[in-house]
Formats: sequence, C-alpha cells, structure tokens
Amino acid sequence: MSIYVLLLVLAGSPQGVQQDPSRVGWEAIQRGEGEKAASAFRQVLAGNPRDVQALTGAGIAAHLLGRDDDAVTSLKRAVPADPNYVQASYILGQLAYSQGDLDLAITSYERVVKIAPGDPGIYRQLEDWKKEAALHETFAARPAARFTVMFEGPAQQAIADRVSSILDAAYSRVGRTLNTYPSEPVTAILYTRQQFRDITKSPSWAAAAYDGRIRIPVMGALTNVTELDRIVTHEFVHALIHQNYPRIPFWLNEGLATYLEPTDHAWLTSRLRAADGMIPLARLDAAFATPDGGEALLAYAESYVGARVLAERLGANFPVFLQYVSNGTSIEQALLLFNISAGDVEREWTRRSRARQQPDS
Repeated sequence: MSIYVLLLVLAGSPQGVQQDPSRVGWEAIQRGEGEKAASAFRQVLAGNPRDVQALTGAGIAAHLLGRDDDAVTSLKRAVPADPNYVQASYILGQLAYSQGDLDLAITSYERVVKIAPGDPGIYRQLEDWKKEAALHETFAARPAARFTVMFEGPAQQAIADRVSSILDAAYSRVGRTLNTYPSEPVTAILYTRQQFRDITKSPSWAAAAYDGRIRIPVMGALTNVTELDRIVTHEFVHALIHQNYPRIPFWLNEGLATYLEPTDHAWLTSRLRAADGMIPLARLDAAFATPDGGEALLAYAESYVGARVLAERLGANFPVFLQYVSNGTSIEQALLLFNISAGDVEREWTRRSRARQQPDS
C-alpha cells in the first residue's frame, strides 16, 4: 500500500474533528485536496499552535502537495504536543523512511508500538527497519557533496567507485536536459542480491529500486558496465523527480527515468510491436507492481514512448510542464498551457507504440 493511501486511511475519521475549519481540512484530505486542507489547518493552528490533530493534518496536507520536508517538520511538532496521539508517530515513521531517515522511522514506530501495541504488521515493519539499520552499520561509505555511496567493504570498492562516477555523469547530463538538479544529496546503497530482496521486497524482475535511497544489487555488476550505467542513471532520475516533481503520475515517473537512460531503447519498444495491444492508461501504474516481468517490461516500454512524445513535443518547456503537473494540474490542462492537444499526444503515443521505432538520437 502506498504512503498516500495509508495517510488517507489514517486521516479518515480523527476523534474530535467535528467543527470547521478542522473538519474542512480532514474532508479535503479525503478528497486529496492538499491546498484546501493546508489552508484549513493553518486557520486552526493560528488559534492553537499545539493542536495535535491540526499539526498532523497539516503534515498530511504538505505531503499531498509534495512538500515532505514541511510534512516531517509539522509531524515532529505534533508528537510532543500529544505523545499519545498515535497517528502522528505512525505517519512520521512512514515519511521519515521514504526520505531515507531510518533512525527517525525506527524511533517513530517504537513509539507507535508503545502507545498502541498489538498490530503484527507494525512489529514486522519495525523489525525489518532495525535489521536494515544493523546491516548499514557494517557498510563503508563514500561520501561526496552530491552523493553518498554505501557499500559492503573492500570487495565492493571498485563498484562503488564506478557508481559514483555514473552518478556524477547523470547529474550533469540529466540536469542539463531537464534544467533541474537535486536539491538534496542523494544516497545510493549497494547490496548483494539477497540483501536487496530482503530489504526492498521487490519483484524478482526488479534490477534496482528507489524509495528515498537508490538501492542496487551489484553482484557481477562490473561484468556489464553498460547495464550498470543504465540502472544507476534510471534510479538517479527517480531521485531527481522525487525531490523536484514528486506528484507526477507514476507511469510518467518511470517513463521519464527510462527515456533519460544512456542507451538505445529499440530493444524495449520492440516489445510493444510484438504485444497484442497497449496497456490501458488507467491500468498502467498498476502494471509496474506485477510479479509478471513480461507485463512490467511492456509497461516500461509504453511509458517510455509516452514520456518521449511529451519531451519532444514540449522541448524546452518540458520541465515547466512537469512542475505544473506535480503542482496538481492535470496533464490535459498542462498541455493546453503550451497549446498542445492531449488528443494529439495520445494519438502519437499510440502510433509510435505500434509502428517501427527509430533508434534514439
């Protein structure tokens, strides 16, 4: 279940939320209206800066708006305002982990199990996080201004050096392409295959993962440096999007990360030509979570073509378009701001998905 869904579940019916503007804020969260919720909770907090429910609601609203630093700050204020208000600690744990702050995630969940013991899922998650923290304590680190690469001792030193080099190259190339750079340092962690599966719970076909940190299984990585370059760059793009365009659709996130890989994608688009049909857009996001590697690959191919069409149509306006979409503007409306028809984009997307593709230029 995504953090977004978890937050909405928790936000459903907080005790005592019966009066405006607090009720307005919680109802706005139920509808995913971050700006309206944030405005409502600001009114509450102007009168009572320690209102724990309003602080928690403000944190959720900030998350909905893609402002996770503000969300964590608000939730950190909520916890001491009422240490027994379990929702604040639970949501803080989720957001802290998504930002790569494992220590804060653990302390938040330790508070949850102390306040409200008995949920086996919480205990399992806390135990997993503690195991991950213990593993990371044994790792070496290669810190730099823009990136930190964590790895398991001298045996992975050469791979860590290569990953650092790839990240530096991606920072420059992708940054120039999107005229956007990470606002915070990015952490990459190198694992064995088993460590990667244990921590990320990724499907067997996954070659890497990004969940606030880049996580890469690296056994044999230097035997295929081109593939390592592709994977690391792909995950770097996810980090860039997470920091700058956190609310774009999942398929566009994956499509853009694929589009910006330093490789020819003809092998990928050939899967679209061989497929019986395209995955419907309404089902495209879910296709990335399937255990079926074939369907996932088709989703990557389809999303890549969609992202490429958008990038080529929008040109230098593409980063501005991404910002509009991340701020809550629909793709259709955002395209109209640049005099581009969503229908034309969809038709071109379909045409390229079914026709013979030209190699990437």
